[in-house]
Amino acid sequence: GQTQGRHGIPYQPARLLEDAPPQIVLKVAEHRIDLPGIIIEEEPYRSYPHGMLAGPLIGYVGQISAEELKQLGALGYRGRDRIGKTGLEREFEEYLRGQDGVTEIEVDSLSRPRGTVGCTEPVGGATLVLTIDARVQQAAEEALRSQLQVLQAGNYKSARAGAAVAIDPRTGEVLALAAEPGYDPGWFVPRISEEQWRRVSTGASALFNRAVSGAYPPGSTFKPFTAMAALESGLVSLDEKFLCTPSASSRYFGMRCAAWSSGRAHGHQNLAQGMVNSCNVVFYELGRRLTADQMAAMAKAFGLSYPTGLRFTPPEAAGAVPDSAEREFMPGERLSYAIGQQITVTPLQMAAAYGGIAMRGPIYVPHLVRQILTPEGSVLDDMAPELARSANLSKKTWDFLHASLAEVTRTGTAAAGYAGFPVPVAGKTGTAQSPPGDSHAWFAGWAPASDPEIVVAVLIERGGGGGTSAVPVARAIMEAYFGVLPPVD
Repeated sequence: GQTQGRHGIPYQPARLLEDAPPQIVLKVAEHRIDLPGIIIEEEPYRSYPHGMLAGPLIGYVGQISAEELKQLGALGYRGRDRIGKTGLEREFEEYLRGQDGVTEIEVDSLSRPRGTVGCTEPVGGATLVLTIDARVQQAAEEALRSQLQVLQAGNYKSARAGAAVAIDPRTGEVLALAAEPGYDPGWFVPRISEEQWRRVSTGASALFNRAVSGAYPPGSTFKPFTAMAALESGLVSLDEKFLCTPSASSRYFGMRCAAWSSGRAHGHQNLAQGMVNSCNVVFYELGRRLTADQMAAMAKAFGLSYPTGLRFTPPEAAGAVPDSAEREFMPGERLSYAIGQQITVTPLQMAAAYGGIAMRGPIYVPHLVRQILTPEGSVLDDMAPELARSANLSKKTWDFLHASLAEVTRTGTAAAGYAGFPVPVAGKTGTAQSPPGDSHAWFAGWAPASDPEIVVAVLIERGGGGGTSAVPVARAIMEAYFGVLPPVD
């Protein structure tokens, strides 16, 4: 006879007990001579000393499934191996896993050990050097968590999840990628308890990484793309005046400007003022003049509707930027398209796209890993910046975007949230309707406004207004990056 493991591989030991208590280990050790073939084996476990910090980004490991073993068995995996299940643990499994040591044991006809024939020492896995700035990552997570608590305690009981992404637009290096709710990868070592599994998998599931997999209508953070499409098509001039008044509603199929809800109207304003005030009427008019194809083409020029190319598991959502080849758009739908209500994007896509605006064209592939090192510390792979695409706009359009988006944080919809911030910031708030339920809150922007080093995108599910709900998170991230002390209440 021969000993077979659970998956029928001859002479592979079968695991009888995992994570055995010390008293059982001692008992077996005492009676080892009476238990031929029983081996006490120490196994390495992943240690996650930083707890929940970057948990959904790092991912977790778990025992290989039968299906995974079928796919990976030829690579030397065994039925008792642990492999990366999600996040960087999964995406870079081939580098992180290392190689098992091997002890060859001679056995007799009854499979009883007779002696050791040979021994091969195990080899550790590679080391990933991440692009993540720990201070910025921690600030993003803490700000998201704190803001969600504030919103739930107030008028937004359904605000239970969100995401924030920070990228260096000059290289594509991801400085922070945060998703709430999060989890501690250590919960899965050696295996997750039923209570913790319910915690991470039910309700606003922590296993769903909203930064890369969540696709949402962008709301007013899409208005810069509408403005670009109109300017580059020659359908609007920078000195043209638009009239925001409730009487204009009939011209736009009964659609309203958000300002009217508080009894205000923006009156006469040009395109830049419309951007600063986030006036829907200005952009309804642009939507009336533009086709869906023109708006879609501009969005796609900045990578919206395409995965950014980030190496991550699970793969990113692509979002949706439909055009006339996919469906017909009614006139009223073009108006809502212009204010970001007919498309969906991920926070990662929005960060990358705003990086293109900040850099006046170039958009780099976001990446989380700077280097891969061998166990001895030599460089196995060096991740150089990779240009994904470059948007080509006129200088007039670029100048308009930079000036108007910088004004948003000085006197516009993000002014209160950035009051007193010592570094000039450019960006756009968004309040995206997603019925039934409260709107999603957005902010996307960069700093310094004239010399970009960091671009940030923040999304709060069901968080209401972007200026009040998303901007505080973006500010906290930038405070951490620039070493700025938060304002004293």
